[in-house]
Amino acid sequence: MRLTRRQGFRAALALASVIVFVPVLHADDGNIVTLTPGVLTVAVTRDEFMDEYDSQLWIRRYVEKFAAEQELTIEWVIVPFNESWLLASRNEVDLVATNVANFPDRASPGATWSSPFLYERRALRIDPDDEGRYEHIGDFIGKTIGVVSGMAAERDVDRRAPEGVIVKRAESFEELYAEFDAGQLDAIAEAEYYSRDGEVIPSHGGDVVLIDHHDLYPGQREESIFVISDASKNLLDVLNDFIARTRFPL
Repeated sequence: MRLTRRQGFRAALALASVIVFVPVLHADDGNIVTLTPGVLTVAVTRDEFMDEYDSQLWIRRYVEKFAAEQELTIEWVIVPFNESWLLASRNEVDLVATNVANFPDRASPGATWSSPFLYERRALRIDPDDEGRYEHIGDFIGKTIGVVSGMAAERDVDRRAPEGVIVKRAESFEELYAEFDAGQLDAIAEAEYYSRDGEVIPSHGGDVVLIDHHDLYPGQREESIFVISDASKNLLDVLNDFIARTRFPL
C-alpha cells in the first residue's frame, strides 16, 4: 500500500519516538564502565608470592573476588611501587592495588582514593637471633636498615634514624629479603597490618621478629587504599560498597 506524504511523515515521527526511548545501558545506570569495557586493569607490584602471609597475595585475592562479583576480567599490570599511585590519574590502569597509603602528597587530579581497607603501623624486621639485642631504631647506629624506595617505611626511617644508621634503598622487598638472608642487612623497615576494626592481621611466622612498633605519625592511622581512575565510571562507588561489606583479608 502506498502512503501519502502526510502518512509517511507520521510513520517516520512514530519510529523516531521509539528510537529515542529505547533504553541504553550506560554509566548513569550504575554499571561499571572501565577503560576497556569488561576488563578491569589493575596495577600490582608482583604476581609471585612467597607465602600465605604476603600482603600482596591478600590484595590480589580481594580484587579477584570483587572482579568476579562484577563479572569483570582482570588484566594485571606489574609495576614498581614508587609512584604507582599516579598510573590511575594517567588512565593507564583502572585500579592501583599496590598497597598505597593515603598520604596527601600522593593525591593527583584524574584519580580518587577508595575507602581504606586496612591500616598499618611501622616496625623493623630483625633476625630472631638478634631479639633482645635491638629494641629501637636508635640501636642500629653503625648498622644497615633496608627500605623500599617510595614506601612509607622509607619516610619513617629517613625521619627517625639517628646519624650513623646506614640506609640501603631498593626497588622491591624481594631484593631486600635476599640481602637480609645473605647477612648484608641488619633490619628491614616493614609494617604490622591491622584490620579496620583494630585486629592484628598475622603477617609472619615464627621465623620473623618485628620490633619498634609505632605509628608513622603519632596518633594518626596510616590507612591503605586503592587508587581509581576517574575515567572508570562507577568503579569507585561499587568498590567502596564492596569494601564496606567485605572484610580484608578474605
